[in-house]
Amino acid sequence: MTRTEGLPFFDGIVAWSIDHPLPRLTRYLACTLLIVTVALLRSLFVTSLVPWLLFIPAILLIGLTLAEAPALYASVLAMALAAWSIGSPSVELWLTGPQWAGSFMFLLVAVGVSLLAGELRAGVRRTRQLATDLAERAAFLSGVLASSTDCIKVLDLGGNLTFMSEGGMKVMEIGDFNAVQGCPWPDFWQGDGNADAVAALAAARAGRPSHFVGKADTFAGTPKWWDVSVSPILGLDGAPDRILAVSRDTTELMVAQEQQRLLNGELGHRLKNVLALVQSIANQTFRKADSVELATAIFSERLVALGKATDILTATAWQKATLRDVATAGLTSIDGLQDRVTLDGPDIELGPQLALALTLALHELTTNACKYGALSNETGVVTIAWACEQDPDADERRFTFLWQEQGGPLVFPPTRQGFGSRMIERSLRSYFHGETSLEFHPAGVVFRIDAPLPKIGAVVGA
Repeated sequence: MTRTEGLPFFDGIVAWSIDHPLPRLTRYLACTLLIVTVALLRSLFVTSLVPWLLFIPAILLIGLTLAEAPALYASVLAMALAAWSIGSPSVELWLTGPQWAGSFMFLLVAVGVSLLAGELRAGVRRTRQLATDLAERAAFLSGVLASSTDCIKVLDLGGNLTFMSEGGMKVMEIGDFNAVQGCPWPDFWQGDGNADAVAALAAARAGRPSHFVGKADTFAGTPKWWDVSVSPILGLDGAPDRILAVSRDTTELMVAQEQQRLLNGELGHRLKNVLALVQSIANQTFRKADSVELATAIFSERLVALGKATDILTATAWQKATLRDVATAGLTSIDGLQDRVTLDGPDIELGPQLALALTLALHELTTNACKYGALSNETGVVTIAWACEQDPDADERRFTFLWQEQGGPLVFPPTRQGFGSRMIERSLRSYFHGETSLEFHPAGVVFRIDAPLPKIGAVVGA
């Protein structure tokens, strides 16, 4: 059996020496101390027949723990101490010929051991650095995959799941990957998405990336839309070996696009209604006008009032408008006279068509009051009041609206019916599905609406 792991004690010493390098002087002092100690032990307990044997392990240990240069120094020092211990003054060159040959042979071996030990130490250092780099890279990639909100999957060439990122498991609401490992990926897709997924796998097996948008439920059954990119993962031979599929949750975007489509359709419908209303205002204004200049001024004022109403509706995506805001928009033309107009009533939300019609009606009433009615002098006032009350004769609530002028000049009924009168008496009656009345009392104009509340809107907070 091949052993792939080193000795823990040996690995620990080498690793410790790499992580805690000694100063240069300290390393050479340690070398000297170790070699001198080995020399003393050798001279005391070992015969002079093998004077260099015990130095080899010490030099190897120095090379592995203190690096190559200290080991070379230790080799030279060991040869000198060994020669000193076996030499004799009686010999001409302190050592005999065979001893000199043995000493040089030992030095060659020791240098080789030093170089080998130094390379081993450098290899261990490189391996540890590589392991650290790989661990950091793995931790980084793991963090990226965990942090990404995309569902990153690896499939085999058959389209079966072999890996899913941690972030992908969260967005897919999967607690344990084993529950889906090996499942065919196209089976997750619904309708056209299944065919798109099968086609994307075929393209990836052919070496081509692809992209599609499809609908698929999460593992917990939550319906979602996904933007998917599929691409091949090439093997060593350059051919597709596995398949990468990255799915991004685009549910909110798809819902927003659908809402935008519906809003665009509704906006187009509303725009047609507004244009029809503008056309009606133009026809009624210019048909019986005394002069083009006067008609143009009146038409502009009516368009301003209509614009105020559309501003209110735009803020709520043309869904609703409060009656108080509508009344304020209809009173635009009385700048400086607001203190002579009283608004009183609960907050009621009106539909878009009612809001536009009532704004224009209030504009006509306001214009008439400023020219001929209560707001044409210094003392007149206008009361605008509305209420919601239970109908005693029916199981529903009634909406009542009152415009009443007081304190103005004497009022006479008009000799002809104008645009405002026709709109108030006909259009508002139709819009509110109720009764309307416009009365020209000598004391002031009175306008009333009586309609079923469910037909027109709802009381806010009720």
